[in-house]
Amino acid sequence: MSNEARQLPMQTNEAMAKTALRSVAGGEAAFKSDKSDGRYGTLDELLSESLISKELLENYGYRIELTISGTRFEAVAVPKEYGKTGKLSYFIDESNVLRAGDHGGGAATIADAAID
Repeated sequence: MSNEARQLPMQTNEAMAKTALRSVAGGEAAFKSDKSDGRYGTLDELLSESLISKELLENYGYRIELTISGTRFEAVAVPKEYGKTGKLSYFIDESNVLRAGDHGGGAATIADAAID
């Protein structure tokens, strides 16, 4: 397969990973405002309340992970197969700033550059 033909699915996957993390951040904001204890939800809780789409989390070549700690959350999207399903890894937290970096298949962090 030519490099150009391989780039299109990767670009689609990367765009969907960004969308997925923005969806998680939006779901977290809604979950926190709806709960009397003001906490963030797990991925399972966000899914069960229809605040995020299971298809978006599972079907685009990225693994989405969510960590909750007190009044904070961090979500990352990492390519399932680096160089094949994507190259960039993404990060978002309660600040709602999306960040990205090429970490060779490792997770992005708050130290990565903010992106649009």
